Amino acid sequence: MKAFIKRYLKCPEFISKFRHTHVPVNYEEKLPSKQQLQRGFEALETDKEKALYLLYATSGFNCSEALSLTKEDVDRKSQCVKAKHDNRTKKAGVTFYNDECAEFIEKIWNGNETLFAFKEQEFRALWIKASTAAGARIRPQVLRKWHSTMLGELTVPDRFGDLFQGRLQELSQPNTILEEVLKG
Repeated sequence: MKAFIKRYLKCPEFISKFRHTHVPVNYEEKLPSKQQLQRGFEALETDKEKALYLLYATSGFNCSEALSLTKEDVDRKSQCVKAKHDNRTKKAGVTFYNDECAEFIEKIWNGNETLFAFKEQEFRALWIKASTAAGARIRPQVLRKWHSTMLGELTVPDRFGDLFQGRLQELSQPNTILEEVLKG
């Protein structure tokens, strides 16, 4: 509005007293502790809920990536997931999940094409249960940030974290990077 009045109406005196309100933004979201995450996990009732929760916490997937996984995206033997996305902001990547998550994925593996079939209300209820039990806000994006933070604390090189979370813009030598990741 200020630009319109000043530039087009050519009346800068009208806006001389206008001031923008400063809205402080807290970019540092306080992440839940390991104990809070454990309590959130323990509050979940079904194997499907627990598998999804652990997949978010151990893989770094964003909300839609995990929900759109098909069985052909998951290699249960190596506990590896290959995400199939290639757009302006995300490139295909590879990530892994831990042994505990593998146990729950084995329990829910069935004849369906998709790995996780959640109704919207069921999906929301999962996060409400986990957050209430934990006493902290737990959502897929929070688990993604937690995953990234844990990788940093474990001194995992940034490029691997970027690969796991699908942030590599160009994989000039994807096989080399994947071979390094698979070696350990």
